[in-house]
Amino acid sequence: MNDITEARVRTVLNGIVDPCSTVAGVPAGMDDMGMINKVWFDTGTDGTRIGVEITLTDPTCMLLATFVNETRIRLSQLAGVTGVDVTLDHETQWTEDRLAPDYRQRLTEHRTEKRRRLLPLTALNQSRTA
Repeated sequence: MNDITEARVRTVLNGIVDPCSTVAGVPAGMDDMGMINKVWFDTGTDGTRIGVEITLTDPTCMLLATFVNETRIRLSQLAGVTGVDVTLDHETQWTEDRLAPDYRQRLTEHRTEKRRRLLPLTALNQSRTA
């Protein structure tokens, strides 16, 4: 029985945390970040080859190789996988609307709380008496 499904692939890839989300204070995996465009399978007699198309949150991301390599490593460890193909979508521009709804809510709550904790800023009186 083949238990390699798109949901399983997305769960595995969600374990690859986007460092920018960690810096923002709310770590999120590739699926929560909306980085996975497509998942497809080519099943043969010897097993299943998985294909994944991803979009980076920034086209100049210096961690491109890390995302690609981690995707290949993690998916190739699934039982029955004979190979993994990772392609990058350089055409699609990533935007925040690609975030998973649950993650977007956590991020919004985090940002709201962070703003609430900031001290209110007041303008300094710049007039001086001579």
